[in-house]
Amino acid sequence: MKALLSGKLLAGFATALLLTAGLAVSAHAQTVLIDFGNNVTSYRGLPIANPDANGYNWNSLQPGLFYTDLVDSDNNATTIDFGFSTPVGTDSYNGPAGATSAGTILSDVTFADVDATSLGILGGACDADTGTGTCEGVFDFAATDPGAPVRFEIQELDLTKTYDLTFFGSHKYSVGNTTTYNVYTDDTYTTLVDSASLQHQDSSDPSMHNRDMVATISGVSPSATSILYLEFVGDSSVTGSQGYLNVMQLEGMASSLAGDFDEDGDVDGNDFLVWQRDLNVGSLTEWQDNYGAPALVAALGAVPEPNTFCLLLLTSLGTISFRRTTESRI
Repeated sequence: MKALLSGKLLAGFATALLLTAGLAVSAHAQTVLIDFGNNVTSYRGLPIANPDANGYNWNSLQPGLFYTDLVDSDNNATTIDFGFSTPVGTDSYNGPAGATSAGTILSDVTFADVDATSLGILGGACDADTGTGTCEGVFDFAATDPGAPVRFEIQELDLTKTYDLTFFGSHKYSVGNTTTYNVYTDDTYTTLVDSASLQHQDSSDPSMHNRDMVATISGVSPSATSILYLEFVGDSSVTGSQGYLNVMQLEGMASSLAGDFDEDGDVDGNDFLVWQRDLNVGSLTEWQDNYGAPALVAALGAVPEPNTFCLLLLTSLGTISFRRTTESRI
């Protein structure tokens, strides 16, 4: 009975410690969503009303303007800025909603046809569970001039992070079937970092626009000046082809650090708790070797401060004691 009581007390104390530690909020991946082609004052476009049907927040961008401090998907202001560096056209005609008209734009948007489940967060205002909704995000698009690229810059990025980029382009009855998205780290657009392509329309049936495919570029780092230089362009093998971009997702993640099991950019007590709950995330040695990194590792020599170490030790003892007591009763 005494052993059982001891196990319960220790387990309860450990639970309290876990709850206390859980009050600290970790900074995970930062997601920024961008909606192109919504220039209502120009021609046949609509912005997204935030938050969308799935609870996400967007940045609806018009050509010719420079945008500072874009919001992330949770509507938190970021340091990220955006601006086009070449001319860009916008429209919705022959996009996912087919033929559209400036006078009937609010009803036309309801005809946008995409597979919202496959597109996930990029489904915009579409309901990802039903595939229905007004779909303002994917409805309209930015387009290149024939044979020329559209270029833009994403500025004030975090140099400690790498970025994943996801693009959705969709159009029908196009000259050429493919749009290519390129990432550079210089303003002359000569140092290509990575590239990805998708078919914005069916190669065998130009009346079929892209409903469910995205192009993804992963793990790119910004330039030393915290900028990514991007462009999209039509099929270079087809004269007069155009490229299209309806929506895109930018996701920034802290660079990988051994022992950073919660992926928040440092190695601390929260990572130990993650490891304790799931031993498959990595080895305890990784956590021990990098505890306090990046800011404190030199000062602490990878040794936890006494209070933190005691907290973690008590948590472990409580769990171990509880497990042993449970086993003895079976």
